Amino acid sequence: MAFKHYDVVRASSPSDLAGKLTQKLKEGWQPYGSPIISSAGYGAEFIQAIVAEGDMTSPVVSPGGDGTRTVVVEPEYYFVIALAGQSNGMAYGEGLPLPETYDRPDPRIKQLARRSTVTPGGAACAYNDIIPADHCLHDVQDLSRFSHPKASAEQYGCVGQGLHIAKKLLPFMPENAGILLVPCCRGGSAFTAGADGTFSESSGASDKSERWGVDKPLYKDLLTRTQAALKANPKNILLCVVWMQGEFDLKQGAYASQPAMFDAMVEKYRSDLAGVSGQCAGASLLWCPGFVVTRRTTGRRRIQRNTMPSMAHTKTKAGKNIFFVPFMMDDNGQKVGTNEPSEDPDIPAIGYYGSGGRTDAKSWTTSDRKTHFGSWARRGIISDRLATAILLHVGRVADFVSGKVTKAAVSSGGGVSQPAQESGDTQPEAVVPTKIQSVLAYDVNAENAALASQGWTLTDVKNTLVSDSGSGKKALRLEKPENGLAQKKTWKVSHAIDAGKGKELFDNGGEITLRFKIPDDVSLNASANQYSAGIYWRGSGWPGAESEEGYIAAFYLQTDKTNINVMYHANTTSQRLGSYGPFDHDWHTLTFRFPGGGSLNVTPVLDNAAGKPFTLTRWTNAAFEANALAITDITGNAATYPVLIESLTVGVNAVAA
Repeated sequence: MAFKHYDVVRASSPSDLAGKLTQKLKEGWQPYGSPIISSAGYGAEFIQAIVAEGDMTSPVVSPGGDGTRTVVVEPEYYFVIALAGQSNGMAYGEGLPLPETYDRPDPRIKQLARRSTVTPGGAACAYNDIIPADHCLHDVQDLSRFSHPKASAEQYGCVGQGLHIAKKLLPFMPENAGILLVPCCRGGSAFTAGADGTFSESSGASDKSERWGVDKPLYKDLLTRTQAALKANPKNILLCVVWMQGEFDLKQGAYASQPAMFDAMVEKYRSDLAGVSGQCAGASLLWCPGFVVTRRTTGRRRIQRNTMPSMAHTKTKAGKNIFFVPFMMDDNGQKVGTNEPSEDPDIPAIGYYGSGGRTDAKSWTTSDRKTHFGSWARRGIISDRLATAILLHVGRVADFVSGKVTKAAVSSGGGVSQPAQESGDTQPEAVVPTKIQSVLAYDVNAENAALASQGWTLTDVKNTLVSDSGSGKKALRLEKPENGLAQKKTWKVSHAIDAGKGKELFDNGGEITLRFKIPDDVSLNASANQYSAGIYWRGSGWPGAESEEGYIAAFYLQTDKTNINVMYHANTTSQRLGSYGPFDHDWHTLTFRFPGGGSLNVTPVLDNAAGKPFTLTRWTNAAFEANALAITDITGNAATYPVLIESLTVGVNAVAA
């Protein structure tokens, strides 16, 4: 039996000793040997040695060079750091792990579990348990099965930088805090290539998941594990996401689309964490968490050439709390070491064996050794630069510097952020955010998802409740009936809206949001600009003409030869508001944000990325009923795309009491 902690309990009497030992037993200690009685000093003293194997819930006194100091072994709360991306973000360092020295764990550094045991053959654990972090974290891809031929049981797997980033941050943190790592990396993953894989709430993304992007299994893994880390303790604080990815996209022909896809995913991640914004460092909902972005490229000329625009895109994102960290060269202009055997040689005299000892697919991560940073780089310059970037860009907040929790900034009805407040021992009364009043909502996940049961009127439409094969989600499929095109019928589903709600939307502000997807069994019609679905709301309450009617909503989806575009229908003209990029079968979110204050300037928000505001034009016709919102395929004279709907909502900011 190996004990990690030793201490001594001293008491003035047998009953006093018994009381103190009872408390220590509750904290995880156990007696070591028999008690002794010391008569030195001014009376008898009863002394009992105690020991412990695991982490403790009480302070442990550890000897220092100049005396003793108290170390809190079990933190009161954690700063959460998510680790995401592809292979260089995880344990791909192939030199021999050194868990007793260089790669020694720290009791204040934990991780969220993914595998069934903490270490191979070790203690059992369950998905999203908080367990000790070591050199080979629980990422989507399991690197614990690739061990060095010279490895002992404790030296299993490969070496990553996650533990080392955390160890370098610890000295700057409040002593009662720890670091909780959330490993979510997958080797070979990309935005523009790879299999989607699957996602389960009980086990995360499957090890076959290779595709990043909004609502992909890897994204859901990152999001839900971040949420689990924060839910584990309301005091936990999300510090940042360390993102290392991009080189696999640079090998693809569509690499130019990666930056926009990355931006959309970041915005979606931040939006999906809105419910826990108070647990972000600095409590900034808009930009929290900070993304510390890195990328490694190989020496292949084509990839180096393609890297430049993608890296330039990332370097210009500091205004959005996205920061680029370079790794290719060290401070002396030398290339950072990789798994290339010549760059990680054996040192037999000290019992160290480099990456060259891994000679086949049973022990190495890949035969292309030079594409991955080596173990020494991950222990050194990689974790050094990442820890420095975190301290510089996202660590200078009250939560980190002083241990004070910062309350989230709250948006007022006019969309103006109120100043954040710091709190110490006494918490000021929480600021209540503006409430959203639901005007209309369709939710396919409602107990009865049928349109008619939720108050909708159906006209010439085939509607089917389906299970989306791509995501497994429930969805409502809307499309022309079998004879719809032959009979030149336009389908629509509509729902009445109170006459005064248009004025409330213009006055108070609010949003119209559609969650949609073009079905997997539908192909792009590149020969014509084809419609998918439109949202129309004819109502009154227009600023300056409140008794007059007009289309408060007249927006539609339409493809061109390549892209899915969002359009505004303004009487006899149309205006392109934005694009989702190349035609795909992904789930998308489309929001139209009304600022309030009688403004006609509306902001389109595509997959949580705000576009350029445009001005509504009041116009009307008899195509749609007054005081009703309709979803439609717009035309009966041409084929239109079916559409899958997950939800449609109209919300108005409630007036503060």
